[in-house]
Amino acid sequence: MKIALVHRRFTTHGGTERYLVGFARWLVAHGHDVHVLCNEVREDLRGEPGVHFEHLSMLRPAKLVSLWVSASRALRRASYDAVMGFGRTPGHQLFRAGGGSHVEALRRMHPLRRWISPADWVEMRMDRAAIRTARICIANSALGARGLVADYGAARVEVVYNGVDLARFRPDPQARAAVRSELGAQGPTALFLGTGFTRKGLDVAIDALPPGWTLWVAGKDRPWKAPACVRFLGPWRDPERLLQAADVMILPTRYDPFANACLEALASGIPTLTTPSNGAAEVLPHSWMVATDAAGFRAGLLAAEAGGRDLRDACRATAERFTTETSYARAFVLLQEASR
Repeated sequence: MKIALVHRRFTTHGGTERYLVGFARWLVAHGHDVHVLCNEVREDLRGEPGVHFEHLSMLRPAKLVSLWVSASRALRRASYDAVMGFGRTPGHQLFRAGGGSHVEALRRMHPLRRWISPADWVEMRMDRAAIRTARICIANSALGARGLVADYGAARVEVVYNGVDLARFRPDPQARAAVRSELGAQGPTALFLGTGFTRKGLDVAIDALPPGWTLWVAGKDRPWKAPACVRFLGPWRDPERLLQAADVMILPTRYDPFANACLEALASGIPTLTTPSNGAAEVLPHSWMVATDAAGFRAGLLAAEAGGRDLRDACRATAERFTTETSYARAFVLLQEASR
C-alpha cells in the first residue's frame, strides 16, 4: 500500500513522535510504500530507509493554521491508498489522537477557570475538525477514548494501547549498579520522568517522598525550588539507564492519556505509581499503584519498597503484554479498514 503519515515532526522526542517513527519503520519492514508529510525531520532521520518525505510549510505567527492548509493541499496533490494523521491536520482516514482531548486536559489542569485563551480555542477547533472528519480514531487508553467522544463527538474510537521496546527497557543489574554509582545514590530512590513539571505533578511527588528517600527528576521545564533530597538531572538521553537504576517511578500527573514512561518503567522491572488521570493506570498490576494525593503516593512508595522480587517480576510480566509489534499491527488493521 502507498501510505501517507501526517504530523508536524519526524523525530523521537515525544510519545506521539516516537510512535510515528516506529510505525513508519514497521510499515516499511512489511513492504509498504511510506510517505511522511511533515514540517520538520530530525537530521539523523533524513535518510530513513524506505521513507519518503514531503515538506509541509509552517509559517509564523499562525503556525498550526498554516500547517493545516499545507497538509490539506499536499493530500489533494497526491493519491494515497491510506492516510493516517497524528496531529492537528485534516483529511485523515485514520486519526491517532495520542494527546487525548485538549478540552479534558484544560478541565483537569484548570478546574476553576471559566475562560480559554485564543490559542486553546484554535487548538480545540482544529482537534474537533480532525477527529470528526476521520473515519476511525485511535485512542491509547479508555480514558482518552472517553474524552474524544464526550468532548469532540468522535463517531468511532478504538483503543490501541502503546507498545514498549522490551529489549531496550529491561532489568539490568549491571547498569543499575553503574548508574547508581555515577549518581551517588544511597538509600531508596524514586524517579520522576517527564517534561512539564506542573502537569506531571512534580509538586505532589516531592510532598510524597518518605524520609530517607531521594527523588531523581529527569526532564525539562522552568527552574523549580525543591529540598536537598530532590536532584534535577535535566533531559536524559537514555532513560532506560535511569529506569534500571531507580527503585520506583512516580508520576502524579494531572492529565495524561497514556504516559509512555510508565510502561517503560514496568518493562524495566520497577513499580510505577500514578493517578487515575493517566491512562497508563489501566494496565498497572496492583490497585495501590494508583493514588490521588501525596499521602496515597507516600504509602505506595513504601509498599513498592517492600514488594521485592515478586513485584518487579509482576511489573515486567505486565509490560510484556504490550509490545510495539502488537500495537503497530492493530493500528495497521484499522488503517486498512478505514481506507476501504
